[in-house]
Amino acid sequence: DNEQKRVNLRYLGEFDWGILESRVYHEAVSHFMEFGPDKKFLYTTGNTTQGMPMNSKGKTSGATIKADLNLTAKDTFRVGSEYQHYALQDWWPAVTGSMGMGPNDFLNINDGKRERLALFTEWEKSFASDLTGLAGVRYEHVNTSAGMVHGYGGMDMNQTRDAANFNNADRNKTDNNLDATLLGRYKANANADIEMGFARKVRSPNLYERYTWSTASMMAIMNNTVGDGNGYLGDVNLKSEKAHTVSATLDWHAANRDWALKATPYFTYVNDYIDAVQWNGSSNAVSTTQTNDAYTTLRYVNQSARLYGLDVSGYMPLVQSSVGQFAVKGLLNYTHGENRATGDSLYNIMPLNGKVTLTHNYQAWDNAVELVMVKDKDRTSDARNEIQTKGYSLLNLRSSYNWKQARLDMAVENLFDKQYALPLGGAYLGQGNTMSLNPTSPLGWGTAVPGMGRSVNVGLTLKY
Repeated sequence: DNEQKRVNLRYLGEFDWGILESRVYHEAVSHFMEFGPDKKFLYTTGNTTQGMPMNSKGKTSGATIKADLNLTAKDTFRVGSEYQHYALQDWWPAVTGSMGMGPNDFLNINDGKRERLALFTEWEKSFASDLTGLAGVRYEHVNTSAGMVHGYGGMDMNQTRDAANFNNADRNKTDNNLDATLLGRYKANANADIEMGFARKVRSPNLYERYTWSTASMMAIMNNTVGDGNGYLGDVNLKSEKAHTVSATLDWHAANRDWALKATPYFTYVNDYIDAVQWNGSSNAVSTTQTNDAYTTLRYVNQSARLYGLDVSGYMPLVQSSVGQFAVKGLLNYTHGENRATGDSLYNIMPLNGKVTLTHNYQAWDNAVELVMVKDKDRTSDARNEIQTKGYSLLNLRSSYNWKQARLDMAVENLFDKQYALPLGGAYLGQGNTMSLNPTSPLGWGTAVPGMGRSVNVGLTLKY
């Protein structure tokens, strides 16, 4: 069950000197989870009153203000500030009659807080008709903290030890993050544009990466926010990730943009990349023997990582005739990610994939035949026992008709009802008993989340 309340106020003003924009917002979310009746039965045979209730409440409040200052016809200066306060309570109520989940509530994240205060500025300048540049910096002060915790108090499962270690640690952490961007655009001629850039982006650990504390597998699997089926615990002393990216975009096109081909190679190096290592809950240390082909318990750690890749896109007209205009457009994406500390592949990296679409336009009709192609996902994270997936191709059909004040959209996705697994879909955990890291099930470890079968979609949009 979820309950959400949201307030959002925005102001936008245009003046002779530029634009002023501000926003104030507040959001409150209450979330409750519990096993369905079938899972309660499997979890505790003969006692269907038991289960695994889990509660969380989050509140986010913030404000932003930013201004675009037109210094000259060729110079624009942007400046702004942002503040955000986030509070989280995550607790699991005791279950009556359960030795393992009682007699106390399990305090997963108690009085968690994250405060962000940011200042940013950006300068964009046109040096000539064919050359523009942009430079920006952002400073962010991030403070996170969490209160003291305790476990259920029944079957210990190292909860007393883990809670004591967490409570005795310094849980108030401050990160001073600095982002920077440098970008240049050059129009070589009527048919070619070149863009080159450098960016430094810093990300502080979230509350679940820093403040989940139990090494017991039953508790750790409840803190999986990445969908890979493993159990996770945090590290209070995690540092912020610092990613440094260089990229270039080469844009070839017709003078009137009738056709275009764009290619963007990039390279990223990440210091203090937040990855995970297999963890031994009994010794409370890195596992000396790696678990393979099974779900396991992991702990977030700082390591280093490297990513590089290429994005290519383009479109080209084919035929202009009495029955309409035909064109083709395509996309190609490739990413390679590697943990530099271990040599392991990074988790959740999309394999080589592409899309080719044949489009047709005739009067008020827009039609498309789309072919989606994805290569085998065979480079996976060994530490997380990430599931490999087979490559696949899908055919989609789309059509729309426009009136002056309405639009009708129709689509058939996965026309041939192809069976496939999603490369970034994670692990399928919908069958078998609960509360176990590797549940007894005909679909145990190694089952990826399947993709959607054939679907027919119809939508109507009205304009007033």
